[in-house]
Amino acid sequence: MDAAGPVGLVTWDYWLNQWPVVPVALTRANAADGYPKALTPLSQDLVLRFEEAGARRFYFESLKALRAGDCPAPFMQAYYGLVYLNADQMGDLGDAMPGSTRFGMFQTILGLEPDPGFVLPTATLGQRLSDARAGARVGPRVLRLASRAKARIESQIAAIEEVRPANPDTVTREEAGQWLARLEGLQVPAWETLMIGAAIAMAFFESAEKVVSRFAGGDGRDLTNRLHVGLGGNESAESGLAIRALAALARTRPATLAALECHDPVAIVAATDSDFAAELQRVIVRFGHRAPAELELSNPSWRADPGQLLDVVRIELQRAAPTDAANAIRTDAEAELASRVKGIKAKVVGAVLRRSRDLMAVRENAKVPIVRVFDETRRLLAAVAPGLVSDGVLPDVGAVTLLRYDELCSVLAGGNGPGVGELGRRRSEHDRCLALDLPELVLADASGLHPLDDGFMRARGLLPPARVDLSADRLVGIGASPGQLTGTARVLLDPFEDFEPGDVLFAKTVDPGWAPVLSCAGAVVLDMGGLMSHGAVVARELGIPCVVNVKSGTAVAQTGNKVTVDGSAGEVHLA
Repeated sequence: MDAAGPVGLVTWDYWLNQWPVVPVALTRANAADGYPKALTPLSQDLVLRFEEAGARRFYFESLKALRAGDCPAPFMQAYYGLVYLNADQMGDLGDAMPGSTRFGMFQTILGLEPDPGFVLPTATLGQRLSDARAGARVGPRVLRLASRAKARIESQIAAIEEVRPANPDTVTREEAGQWLARLEGLQVPAWETLMIGAAIAMAFFESAEKVVSRFAGGDGRDLTNRLHVGLGGNESAESGLAIRALAALARTRPATLAALECHDPVAIVAATDSDFAAELQRVIVRFGHRAPAELELSNPSWRADPGQLLDVVRIELQRAAPTDAANAIRTDAEAELASRVKGIKAKVVGAVLRRSRDLMAVRENAKVPIVRVFDETRRLLAAVAPGLVSDGVLPDVGAVTLLRYDELCSVLAGGNGPGVGELGRRRSEHDRCLALDLPELVLADASGLHPLDDGFMRARGLLPPARVDLSADRLVGIGASPGQLTGTARVLLDPFEDFEPGDVLFAKTVDPGWAPVLSCAGAVVLDMGGLMSHGAVVARELGIPCVVNVKSGTAVAQTGNKVTVDGSAGEVHLA
């Protein structure tokens, strides 16, 4: 790894970096859970090209919250393979969304506390009138998109399956090129669906917290969190619950328990227990498109490697059958709300809360179409890569994700690609990127990446993040899922590292592909993330305590030590 110098964070320049002429403040928050590590060139191209287009279609065309000239720089940028978001333009989105603000967006996205000494500028009458007109214009579109989101997701999933060739495992280059073109036509709409789920769910959740705080009294965050526990319909959480169901079935079948300990459990289970094998296949049919860091094409999905799921089943089998506390948490919260809010206030809170709760599943499920597009792309690459190796285009099948997207299109049309030597150089460069540990907040300019100084945060009414104290015995973050638990700390950098069921998992961030692992955890503590990050939403759905945005959990926590997580207060006590 290159040491950080006095001027820039990194002293070498990755070949895919495109430095901005005008300095831009960037954040990994709300990007790290989807892209926790440096992306390969093909994955990076798909994300920067099509997710950016999907975001702009959503905000500029469907929502009409932004107009020509707004947000001229890309929302999404990548340096050394890591995806960052344009922090200031995310603030612009906060001003554009009904129920949200620039200030609130900075707090939610950056996960920083408000500066008590900061005075928000007083809005002029013209600004207030402009905001009112924008709300009147955008509000109905938000409601319309929210009401159609579920049907949109289902329609896109069906369309993705329809474009798959009859024999997807044996396609020619030409057939694969046609398949890729059909998938390309689905990319931008699928990315827009993800934006619809994330942005609208965030706005309604923020609105729900505001009305609960106002009418129930006090800080309504914990009560709001508890009211959103165990709502059902969340595919990410349901994939974790499916692991619990597989483990429950295996517990009753001694031969299956033995097979799960074998070197090739998938094959052994298929040969010895047809009932369990059939249930495993049903899980794969429903959730097989998922993978850890599932928007990195080089990572195999559960469909391609079902052994990943059985690894988690073995972990789940090490504990007694879990009790489902989620429904009780939510029911108790509903009773508390009813006791604290009466009359017309209860109707107002109920209306906002119903919409917010309806959108929790949409927030996660809206990612499914693009995850399926990526897994179809994996299937396509797996089908053609052996032939490309035979033709001398690739040095090995794994090198296919080192191609740029346009190069892949050219290769499928009969081209020779950049050459085996160049792909080897790219692999070395990508490995070098994987070894970097870049900060969550950075400034990019024409000369490279630099630390983001405290002045950036204070100018936006936020307190700078606390410096990492490796001797700290208490971490403070955002309480994202309620409850308290004392357990054994386990620092995980990969979802399939060994851990004991019921452990308190410390990770930098997690994406929906971690859901089976989260279902085995006692509690979750994340360095990054906000109330609507994937880890927070899945933890709430599963009813396990979760604290996000502690910044230094993976650096401070020691695997094996006892810790106490308070998901209501947003605190972690290190024994």
